[in-house]
Amino acid sequence: MPEGDTIFRAATTLRKALAGARVTQFRGERLGRGPVGERIEEVSARGKNLLVRFEKGRTLRTHMRMHGSWHLYREGERWRRPGFQARVELHADNGFVAVCFAAPVVEWLQPATLANLGPDATSDGFDGAEAQRRLRALDGTPLERALLDQTAMSGVGNVIKCEALFLERLDPFRTVASLDDAALAALIDRSRRLLLRNRTSGPRTSREAFDGSRVWVYGRRSQPCYVCGDPIRVKTTQRLTYYCARCQK
Repeated sequence: MPEGDTIFRAATTLRKALAGARVTQFRGERLGRGPVGERIEEVSARGKNLLVRFEKGRTLRTHMRMHGSWHLYREGERWRRPGFQARVELHADNGFVAVCFAAPVVEWLQPATLANLGPDATSDGFDGAEAQRRLRALDGTPLERALLDQTAMSGVGNVIKCEALFLERLDPFRTVASLDDAALAALIDRSRRLLLRNRTSGPRTSREAFDGSRVWVYGRRSQPCYVCGDPIRVKTTQRLTYYCARCQK
């Protein structure tokens, strides 16, 4: 499930391969001829958005949601996903082929599209104070929903949400208003640190151990909590939330 750390890694990989190269072939649903002949100026991540900017000013925006992914191949190499799932196919003059599979959002970026995104918790320039201010505007919202609100803080997805709330020992269903400033700042910092530790390597992990899962609670329904032994619970609101009822009172 792509979150901000996954998108950051994908953008880094594509940037190293493609930045400075020229597009020789381009195919994209409802995107027209595209930037054939143009230089690829930059590949970057903004929250959960992956952006490819071309020399004449257009920027391709893709959002992976649940099932999308970018793959990088050498010219002629066999693809690891079926061709009918390809939403974008970009060939570069240095022999690389970048393919975006199954992404539900593939479009030319409009200036206002990213204007309402909150500070990107995966970026080096993250503004924690602004993220806290925006989260405070969601005071009546449960924490498990507020952390996923990309207008408050972008980049956090369901895995990081569950793990951060567990590590901070916070009931996912209490409201933002119930936290004092120090606790809210700690939750923001924890979420950011989890994203940063996972933005350069995979698979995603929040737990350093030689046995058991790489995560504390996510996907571990009915399995014993690594801290207290109680079974991990799951509740569905807008998304699945995994938690330990004893540790996260």
